[in-house]
Amino acid sequence: MHPDLLVKVLAAIEPEKIISLDRFQKACGISSRSVASSVLDYLEANNIGSVSKSLVKFSQADRMAAALLALQMRCDIELVSRCLSWKDFEKLASEILQSFGYRTRSNIWFVKPRMEIDVVGTDLVGFTIAVDCKHWKRSNLSSISKYSQKQAARVQRLIKYDKTISQVVPVMLTLHAESVRFVGGVPLVPIQRFRSFIIDVKGFLPEIYVASPTFQC
Repeated sequence: MHPDLLVKVLAAIEPEKIISLDRFQKACGISSRSVASSVLDYLEANNIGSVSKSLVKFSQADRMAAALLALQMRCDIELVSRCLSWKDFEKLASEILQSFGYRTRSNIWFVKPRMEIDVVGTDLVGFTIAVDCKHWKRSNLSSISKYSQKQAARVQRLIKYDKTISQVVPVMLTLHAESVRFVGGVPLVPIQRFRSFIIDVKGFLPEIYVASPTFQC
């Protein structure tokens, strides 16, 4: 599968709508019906979308999943980024957290001062991951540091607001980072490594800014 075809697919994914193969082919800008059909077969083999009787359906997280597949095939990251929104990040982050048994909430707002947390996932014992989805094209260390400070402040508000939380870890989720980094104690996690980060997060705790009801570090 050529990576450029996957970029064309991103524009054609209409979540929660059932579309025809012809409409999918036209939206992708693929001239050959057989190529469009092969692309759908490839996506379905990678658990992206479903095809039945020349009808196609995609889930809310499929655009982001297709984007990650394109990145794995070394497609140009800027081309992929143009096809994504911060909502795509939110949907995938929420689905990944849910797959590990976390109860998730999205777009939690606070006032005075006004602030928002994009996605919050809490497990059965109250351990919580608070995610800020950053759809950066590029960003320097200075601006990342400012965002990390803001995310640390958000988790302090969250733990005062929600008494069911035992610990909360702030995370900045991005497309462009290649590996997990810690900026001011806040993990900067590339979306393609978010699953492994969740698996290993408690091993990272000595390096992470962690807030709890009795202690904030």
